Amino acid sequence: MFTYHITNELTLASLQLDDADTLFSLIQKNKAHLGEWLPWVHHCQSVEAVKTFIQSTQTTYNEQKGLEAGIQLNEQLIGVFRLTINQQLGNIGYWIDEDAQGQGIVTTIVKSMTETFAPKVDGFEIFCPAGHVRSERVAINAGFQHDPHYQSKSDTAFILKRYIRLSK
Repeated sequence: MFTYHITNELTLASLQLDDADTLFSLIQKNKAHLGEWLPWVHHCQSVEAVKTFIQSTQTTYNEQKGLEAGIQLNEQLIGVFRLTINQQLGNIGYWIDEDAQGQGIVTTIVKSMTETFAPKVDGFEIFCPAGHVRSERVAINAGFQHDPHYQSKSDTAFILKRYIRLSK
């Protein structure tokens, strides 16, 4: 189990099986909002599916391939943050409760975690669906720059934009 204290109110903590009901409810509450950009949301139809996801996050962490953590604001679960590391590159993903958007929460987390993990990688990347202005704003405000050379794969659900930030 791990915890990263980002601010006095904001924490990233490893997801536990006890979080499954809360996380499932949060996903269901935000289904329309999240489903617009995250296709997996429509396939998450049970607490058991969330438990399987939580177990996979524990495996990822235990194998030192990265982390997926619950975003907690004042000890209340409001989203999920992911950082996976592959070939010296950190790949970042996130989602947050619609009611918590626009407060700089995700930007603060991305800045903190890129500083924390910078010594372990050469750089970071964030993929944002083209047109997902809030997600692109997070990347830009966290010091990432658009990668004009990236070509989105044609078989994905969205045209993706890649944002990168070098560590060294």
